[in-house]
Amino acid sequence: MPQTLSIAVCLSDGVTLSDFITPIEILASLNSGDRPASKGAMVDLPYRVTFDYLAPTMAPVVSYQGLLAPTLNPTLTYVDCAAAEKQFDIIWVPAGPGPDFGTGVSHIPEEEIAFIVQQAPKAKYVMSVCTGAFQLALAGVLEGKRATTNKLFFKTIVGATSKNIQWVPQARWVIDGNVWTSSGVTAGSDMALAFVEHLISAKVARHIRGEFEIPEVTETNDLFAVFHGLV
Repeated sequence: MPQTLSIAVCLSDGVTLSDFITPIEILASLNSGDRPASKGAMVDLPYRVTFDYLAPTMAPVVSYQGLLAPTLNPTLTYVDCAAAEKQFDIIWVPAGPGPDFGTGVSHIPEEEIAFIVQQAPKAKYVMSVCTGAFQLALAGVLEGKRATTNKLFFKTIVGATSKNIQWVPQARWVIDGNVWTSSGVTAGSDMALAFVEHLISAKVARHIRGEFEIPEVTETNDLFAVFHGLV
C-alpha cells in the first residue's frame, strides 16, 4: 500500500499564487498513476499526497495582485490546526507579504509563524518558494542552514533575517537536511520536480516533467543571480 504524505500549504493575504499552484499540481501527479497518459511510468508509486490550505481565517485568501487575481478558499485555520494537534508531513511555504523595504519589518501573520514553529520539528520536510524563506527564517527553521530565496529580494531578505543563516546567492534551489528552499516563483516547480526525484526516482520525475513541459535544470542553474547583480 502506498504511504500517504500530508502537505500543508501556508497561506495569507499577499501570497504569490504561482509559488504553490504549479508545484502542488506536480506533487498531485503522484495520485494519478493509473491514468492512461501515465504509460506505465507511474505504476506502483510508493506515495500518495493530500493537501490542506491553511490561513489565519477561513475567508478567501487574496494574492498580492488583489481581487483581479483568483482567490483561494482555505481548508483549515492555523489556530484550528494547532487545537486539533494535527501534524503534517510536509510544510510548503510560498511567498507571503514581504518585509518592508525600508525597515525590514515583517507583515507575515503571527499565526503563520507560530504554525511553522510548531510543525517544523516533526515534519518530514519543510519547503519554501521565493520569499517564503523569509517565513522560515522568522520561525527559526533556517538557523545554521544554507538557503536561498528570490534574487530580486535577496539583499532585503538577508538584511532582515538572522546572521546565522548562510544565504546562497546563486542557486535555483538549496537542500540542507530536510529543509528545501527555492529561488523565485517558477523555481518552485523545479524544486518540486527535484523533490519527486528524491522521493521516488528520476524516471518518475522525468515523466511528470514531460507532462508539464518544464525544461530540466540543476540546482545551480540560476541565471537570475547574474541578472540581479548578486554574482
